Amino acid sequence: MKKRALIIGHSGQDGFYLTQTLESQNYEVFGVSSSAQFNLESFNIGAKAITDFGFCEKLFTQILPDEVYYLAALHQSSIEKSYDDLKFYKDTIDVNANGLLNFLECIVKYKLECRLFYASSSHIFGGTSSLIQNEETPYCPVSIYGVSKVLGMQYCDLYRQKGVFCSVGIFYNHESPRRSSKFVSKKIIETAVKISKGEASELVLGDLSAKIDWGFAPDYVKAAHAILQTNASGVFVISSGSIHTIEDFVGIAFEQLNLNWKDYVKVNSNIILKKSVTILQGDNSKLKQQTNWEASLNFKQMVEVLVANELMNELA
Repeated sequence: MKKRALIIGHSGQDGFYLTQTLESQNYEVFGVSSSAQFNLESFNIGAKAITDFGFCEKLFTQILPDEVYYLAALHQSSIEKSYDDLKFYKDTIDVNANGLLNFLECIVKYKLECRLFYASSSHIFGGTSSLIQNEETPYCPVSIYGVSKVLGMQYCDLYRQKGVFCSVGIFYNHESPRRSSKFVSKKIIETAVKISKGEASELVLGDLSAKIDWGFAPDYVKAAHAILQTNASGVFVISSGSIHTIEDFVGIAFEQLNLNWKDYVKVNSNIILKKSVTILQGDNSKLKQQTNWEASLNFKQMVEVLVANELMNELA
């Protein structure tokens, strides 16, 4: 019998690649997000928010999944609201943590053997003084997004005491061709390709010196699946383990297009809404030791894949 997986937040970047990963391993995959449902046509689920326990209970009991992947997340770049908006704060806590609580409770109530993966974020370390972060690094969030992810992790801690197998993956920056144009990685790739085609003349960025721990999204969701196959639940850093500057990213992208980035890139620090002084670099040694996970692409290869894919889309 096929394993059943339920992805909460299936229509985003990570949900897309996770669906591919699970289907390639013969899972029956179901998904819900704020914009769509996936493989739920034969179920009378209806359409309500994951913050509604009744909806989550109905969804869970009709599918009775073997694995739940909680990827749903609300963050500042996904909406057009003031950063100080109280409603945004409350909505962030609801989507990023309280919805998770509903599914944890469903597992206790209906299928304790179901395993759950919660996608956390390196933003939980936003103000850390640690040069490299691991699973033991104290949380130090400086945004409501980071606070909400810490709360979700604490919910997982609580439900482990009730016998739930719930693991957390602390995702560091991860890119793919499915990134939104709001992300700097996608902005660089899209603009560089347009410049190579004569459709743009310059790329304006806020800070070329910013250092980021970058990885490839398809690799990171494979890590999420591997984490749920371990013998014991816990917390795992999912990162590349190395850092590169935005200038490094730009240089590789333009080189791939046979262009000198210095001829086209301009710096305007005024476009930075909130400058971070913290460099986040993850130690992924626990993940590698317990799952044998390895990234399929290094940093340079990842940027080259992103450029090649953008070129292909432009030609399509």
